[in-house]
Amino acid sequence: MNSTFNADLRVVKNVLLIFAAILGIMIIKTLSSLLIPLAFALFIGILVSPIISYLDKKKWPYTVSISLITILTLGFLFLIGLIVYDTGLQIVEQKDKLLTQIDDKFQEILEGLSFIPGVGSVQTEGIIDTLNNIISTEFLLNTSGVVASSVGAFTFNFILSAIYLVAVLGSIVRYEKYIAYLEGDDPEGKERLVRSFVEVKNSIVSYMKVKFFTSFCTGFCFGIISYAFGLDFSLFWGFLAFLLNFIPTVGSIAATIPPILLGLVQIDSSGTYTFFIILLVATQFIWGNVIEPMVMGSSVALNTVTVILGLVIWGYIWGVAGMLLSVPLIVLARVILSQIPDADMMVKLMGRSQLER
Repeated sequence: MNSTFNADLRVVKNVLLIFAAILGIMIIKTLSSLLIPLAFALFIGILVSPIISYLDKKKWPYTVSISLITILTLGFLFLIGLIVYDTGLQIVEQKDKLLTQIDDKFQEILEGLSFIPGVGSVQTEGIIDTLNNIISTEFLLNTSGVVASSVGAFTFNFILSAIYLVAVLGSIVRYEKYIAYLEGDDPEGKERLVRSFVEVKNSIVSYMKVKFFTSFCTGFCFGIISYAFGLDFSLFWGFLAFLLNFIPTVGSIAATIPPILLGLVQIDSSGTYTFFIILLVATQFIWGNVIEPMVMGSSVALNTVTVILGLVIWGYIWGVAGMLLSVPLIVLARVILSQIPDADMMVKLMGRSQLER
């Protein structure tokens, strides 16, 4: 009788846990404008915590350390926006050259397909006119409302992230004191929370070290390859590959498409273009599928299915920001679930915990 009751109780708990997860997703999605900056601030705070600890050991004033790291972090984020903006201006300035190359390539393709009935009557003027309207200052002015809204949202998130980051950096190194305050006189609870926090921190830092290294090498190779084949904006394609490779799985694909499309227009020889594609794909494969797993080892023990599902779920909740933060957020979710006795099966399906190694 008791075993049947316990089994029924476990089923009820699991159902309630699923409903609680759905409700939590809805709340997180609704409050995304406030939670995304906080998530980025926590993420950055965990990443730079070793630097703060080092400066603290060197007897640097705590306020100086926090101010320096905050300025450098926000400066890096501002630099990213500046590079994207400058590249957009360059594309607008060189639109005539790009449109001429696109028109020539279309004409070449149509000539090659002239044996197909009706292909000879296809006109490219409409396509070129459409592209000319898109790549123009007039189009940007007409969409100024959307641009202003995007800039306003970015500015709001930037300022909010800065405020969150200062608060996070002010407490990230002294986390044991805050945990002791939360747990009160419960030493076991304090030890459990400290171990959980250390697991999250170590997993995220280890993951980001490897991801930064492989993404930087991939972006560097992309930039060199694009420059060697004479593509315009080669520096930007390398920078774009560096950023997008932080998004698991789909990021590497998205980073490869723009230079391949531009190469179709700017590379004349079909053999050279094929070699160009092979080099880009091989670069992504070697760094992302060979070197990264080898260097990563078991520092982030998440299986592939978990990573893909997390990418889809967090992408739905928070868009691109959720995709960028999907792996750290999955690690955090796994640690939280590991504190729930009836969620052991779900934790094992997600991957091994560092504490189990």
